[in-house]
Amino acid sequence: MKCYNVTVSTPKMLICLVTTIVTTIYFGIFRNDYDFISENNYYQPRGVIATLIRSDDRSVFLTINMIHSVVRFHSIKNNSFYPIIIFHDNSFTSAMRQRIVSCTVRNNTEIKISFALADLQTSIQPNNRSRSNKPISYRLMCRFWTHDIFYHPSITGGQYDYLMRMDADSYFSDVTKKDLFIYTDKQKLDYVYRAEYWEPITPMKPVLKHFLYDISEVSSCIYNNFFIVRLKWYHESKRVQTFVNELVRDDLMIREYIGDGCAHAAMLKIDNQVKVERITDISYGHNFHVMPRKSGMRYVVAERFEAEIKKSCQQLTVLRDTSDILTQIPIP
Repeated sequence: MKCYNVTVSTPKMLICLVTTIVTTIYFGIFRNDYDFISENNYYQPRGVIATLIRSDDRSVFLTINMIHSVVRFHSIKNNSFYPIIIFHDNSFTSAMRQRIVSCTVRNNTEIKISFALADLQTSIQPNNRSRSNKPISYRLMCRFWTHDIFYHPSITGGQYDYLMRMDADSYFSDVTKKDLFIYTDKQKLDYVYRAEYWEPITPMKPVLKHFLYDISEVSSCIYNNFFIVRLKWYHESKRVQTFVNELVRDDLMIREYIGDGCAHAAMLKIDNQVKVERITDISYGHNFHVMPRKSGMRYVVAERFEAEIKKSCQQLTVLRDTSDILTQIPIP
């Protein structure tokens, strides 16, 4: 039905208006259904979700909360859950392992959770002039997410196509509306991330000069508490491999401190063939850093977050917007 630019009666105008609205709604629904059907018919890539946990009660509570958010909000087909690998240090106990499993797998045997020991020890001492607020444990974590995890037997032996990082203190705060692994595969992306941040990259600059004519191209860092990477790209990009090896060869990352988010940002500039996308249409949080759908990152303090997170076996707790209001979702 067409509405021409002529004088028409009120009833006809109402009919035109209603028709336009209904048509818009119909095609919006049709498009969503089409995306859903298309995704359901798409083969499921071999994806894995990885996290690195501290060996303390708070980290256990947060990890349980993170897993609940993945199960509830990551839009997958037919309950085809992606495996989750929890990396830990030597202090991680069997009681901690059992608590995580009992609180997450108890009513959903389709969830596959495994545990893997990470090498988070070193005899290297930080340079006294490097950033004193970054302890050795944090520097080892940065090396882990830049290098170590990509060569860990739990990853290399799994023959995975993609790896998603979800930190223990991260969470999806609403439905993703798409399988993020399938989206990454369909779009033929090598790297996906949600947000950026800034910190000094001074210790990395001498290395960058070997790869970039203008090192100012690395003007920000990847807020990589969440990212998805195509593993084949990481391993087969000669420039990325050479760069990462330079960072770890003489323990530069540990001695001088180089953040893993800045290292990832540099990798994406060094390889000019990489296909990368920053996605903002997912609702995501990292502790008090809140990223609502289609919005940037805000820091919000919620006083009751620490108390509520201790109930993670019974509920999912998230911050959804820039207010300090917590959303608690019961876990059956």
